Amino acid sequence: MPVTEERPPDRSEQVRRLFQPVLDLIFPPRCVVCGRLGDELCTRCLATFSPLGSSICRVCGVALPTPGLCWHCRTQPPAFTRVRSAFHYEDGLRRAIHAFKYEGHRTLAVPLAAAMARVLPPPPTAALLCAVPLSPAREAERGYNQAELLARELARCWGARPAPQGALRRVRETLPQVELDYRTRQENVAGAFTARSAQVRDATIILVDDVCTTGATLNACSEALLKGGACSVSAVTLARATFKPAGYGSVADL
Repeated sequence: MPVTEERPPDRSEQVRRLFQPVLDLIFPPRCVVCGRLGDELCTRCLATFSPLGSSICRVCGVALPTPGLCWHCRTQPPAFTRVRSAFHYEDGLRRAIHAFKYEGHRTLAVPLAAAMARVLPPPPTAALLCAVPLSPAREAERGYNQAELLARELARCWGARPAPQGALRRVRETLPQVELDYRTRQENVAGAFTARSAQVRDATIILVDDVCTTGATLNACSEALLKGGACSVSAVTLARATFKPAGYGSVADL
């Protein structure tokens, strides 16, 4: 069984939760999608998120005309067991994710994780939720890792256990995936992660990230975790972007 350890309390998060009601009274939040006063993400906009549904690849979870296996999973089976995404990456959700990742709206983790938990089945009881890590430099620049915030809130929603602190780490800088085609994305993140064997050995791991496009990052993380001794790795993401099934040329915009 993996060695578990308690995460140190996130003091800044505790302080934020304590004073957030006061701040909301002084500066009423507006929906990041439509601008309405009241909530950072209003119920009307949440209702517009389009669930991915069941017509997907049974391994990587990409949308397909009919359920089955996509071309990539038939010809190049990934390291992960499966990926399941809650919604299509489009319209209001696209705007919400952009605000969450790049505009400092870290409290969006709460409604976004709750929306994921309503759509996706809960993980096995013994599974550990593990966020896809950012590089230290990028996390310092942003001030937080959005995947870590999602994983923390999902753990609360599902009553699941988070992976130990530092169980999975990014060990080298990579280029932003946004500008890369399918093949280059695989090469860009290959060997970019490492797992601590003492913390993941014999564990069932559920990776958590905000968006899956080609699955390159999730695959690289899965390879590291399996090399570290995890018995299986799956993943859940908030959204699924589309890419060309054959994998050549440009892909979606994440």
